Amino acid sequence: MSEKCSELLLKNGDILTLDPNLQDVNAVLVRDGRIVYVGSEHGARERSLGTPEVLDLGGRTLMPGFVESHMHPSIMAKTMMDIDCSYPKVRTIGDIVASVSERVKKTTKGGWIRGWGYDDTKLEEQRHPTRWDLDQVSPHHPVYLRRTCVHMGVANSAALRLSGIDKDTPDPEGGHIHRDPATGEPTGLLMDRAQDLIKMPAYSDGEVQEGFRLALGQLSRWGITTVHDMLVDRCAFATYQGLASKEKLSVRVRLWLEGITFGSRDAGLIPHAIGLGLESGYGNDLLKFMGMKFILDGSVGGRSAAVSEPFVGTTDERGILYVDMEELTPLVCNCIENGLRVSIHGIGERAIEQAISALEEAAAKVSIDRLRKMRNRIDHCVLPTKEQLERIKNLGVVIESSVSFIHALGDSYLSNLGDSRASRAFPNRTCIDMGVPVAANSDCPVCDGSPLLGMYAATTRKTDTGQVLGTKESITPMEALRAYTTTGAYAGCEEDLLGTIAPDKLADLIVLSQNPITTGAEHLQDIGVEMTFVNGHLVYAR
Repeated sequence: MSEKCSELLLKNGDILTLDPNLQDVNAVLVRDGRIVYVGSEHGARERSLGTPEVLDLGGRTLMPGFVESHMHPSIMAKTMMDIDCSYPKVRTIGDIVASVSERVKKTTKGGWIRGWGYDDTKLEEQRHPTRWDLDQVSPHHPVYLRRTCVHMGVANSAALRLSGIDKDTPDPEGGHIHRDPATGEPTGLLMDRAQDLIKMPAYSDGEVQEGFRLALGQLSRWGITTVHDMLVDRCAFATYQGLASKEKLSVRVRLWLEGITFGSRDAGLIPHAIGLGLESGYGNDLLKFMGMKFILDGSVGGRSAAVSEPFVGTTDERGILYVDMEELTPLVCNCIENGLRVSIHGIGERAIEQAISALEEAAAKVSIDRLRKMRNRIDHCVLPTKEQLERIKNLGVVIESSVSFIHALGDSYLSNLGDSRASRAFPNRTCIDMGVPVAANSDCPVCDGSPLLGMYAATTRKTDTGQVLGTKESITPMEALRAYTTTGAYAGCEEDLLGTIAPDKLADLIVLSQNPITTGAEHLQDIGVEMTFVNGHLVYAR
């Protein structure tokens, strides 16, 4: 981070405070990491304790930094070291094979080759790569490539062999080994918990440090000043603490630990958190513990989301529920009773029903008022019914809407769900009209992490090929902006610190090339982030 000024005066710009009581202002004064005055330039200078450094915005837009309510920067850090298999860089399986071939040339004999981000629905072949595709160029180096949704990946024969996976290996609980229908041999595609069977070595300390440097730098370029890391392991926790202690953490991080995911039977880190007496909110303004993460189903693109009606083209394919209610409910209740907030991944109607039912059981144990004050969350919440939304509202639950999926993955929603169901996916218009809080996010690295691209998706509901997932659930640019700022802060119980430009708030600010409210929905993704400030520090300048 750069040297912090004792005082900074920002003026001569289009200032979006997002505070209804602070409109038509033209200057902001920052001191010691806090906003101390919002109003006129004359008023700011009167309140200055000396001669502040002045930043002339030159007509550009100043606004609060983005609060990313659901992202995986610690996973993103690792992907920065991997082969980039994302679209549009990769359009065919041949492109993937060529990229693996190039990495083989640079990898020591027997070294593992990792890749990230392929999407079979965007490949010309409209299928997953197989072990045999990868074996063509890497017969001796083990290869593992993860799909963009994280819920599945493909291994080559060397990786399968080293991991002890063959035609006789049974499916693990919560996972599936895809097999050739004629021979029964694994094709290399491993779904959900089956990925745990891959015996891939951990990233080196040097790789982790470099990956975090690149990932956190990218967040600043996107204008993200607070991020919720939704599945933090021991390595990531230690890395964040190390960066914070060395004053090298350029974004505020909110930590969510593994509860129960992909059908795990060990309750994740819940017993450890409760045993330590850890409660949500522990930490400081820079690095703070939020709660426990649960995962109940898969993804629409991978046809593993637990939907109520079969996927298009099938008679009985309705996805996967990783956890039964007998296992889920006691764990959720235990968390709530011990002051641990829960954030529950639920995409299909059946998974959302499980999340709501478990929270209703918790409310019966601790009182509905206490539960509402915790602001527990349902992540993604793609296909809730109107009746489910009424119950969500009653529980005081915040919906973490992964609106970036619309742009990056929307074509697969149309093909797997059909037009009618896809048009009601991410019902943000309905939620806002009902008074259900909606915080927007990208789930990066599943999708591009730019909040401005997410705002574009939420307002236009356009996929990256120009198809539209219906417009009845479109929201306005202002509503999309609030979903990435004020509601994002609310979702973290931090509206007193973040989300608006107002006196006593933390000085987390960004400068944009244009005003996202007046520029028009179609141009939101074209707006540039010019500067990012965290706690009064300039952490990025274009």
